[in-house]
Amino acid sequence: MPFRLPFAVTLALLLSACAMRPSRLHIDDHLVAVKSVRLPERSWLPWYTRFAEHAWVDIATPSGCERIEWNKGVGGILHSEIGREGLIADVRWEEGVAVHAVWRGEAARVLGERIRAVADTFPDAQGYRAWPGPNSNTFIAWLARETGMGVDLPPNAVGRDYTEWLAVGVSTTGLGLRVDTPILGASAGLVEGVELHAIGLTAGVGLWPPSLKLPFLPAIPGGWFAPWSGPPAEPGR
Repeated sequence: MPFRLPFAVTLALLLSACAMRPSRLHIDDHLVAVKSVRLPERSWLPWYTRFAEHAWVDIATPSGCERIEWNKGVGGILHSEIGREGLIADVRWEEGVAVHAVWRGEAARVLGERIRAVADTFPDAQGYRAWPGPNSNTFIAWLARETGMGVDLPPNAVGRDYTEWLAVGVSTTGLGLRVDTPILGASAGLVEGVELHAIGLTAGVGLWPPSLKLPFLPAIPGGWFAPWSGPPAEPGR
């Protein structure tokens, strides 16, 4: 009997990091999902991009589905119609897609409106730089803080902690604090745990789900498919 409690705790922790792929999404009339995918291997891409992720936001409404992201070579923020098939697609650029946070119903409607209202005001939208930033992950992290949507981006989402000078404030989850400079930084919170940031790389220990964060790697265990479900209530602010 004594061994069952540790086993149950271990099983619960493992289940907390179960995969969520887009095809498992239950699609309501209104839905917002933060997703990411590992960058593909391409001869024209720098070597370090093979260890990094690209994040974006998908928004579903009764009138259609939209993808909002920032890509290299795009003048400004990109808004794309993706349809229901694109919303639940498990693969992009030959790589598996992960869902990191989801909102539904009224919370998704409110959040979707906030995202659309501020996305095109991203201040660095004309100065893309793959490493250390600003890049697609910098944009999603900025969007999270601007809208209060609360998401823990994966540790190998290079650029998520980028700042041109000094940044002091809330983390992207809204449940922690960050202090970042262009070279060094740190964050601590109820979801992200404790992190150290150095020139775009992350190391630390996550709290929920429990994980180890190492440079160039997804979180261990679970990695890309260890999503935090996001706040159940309407987004703050």
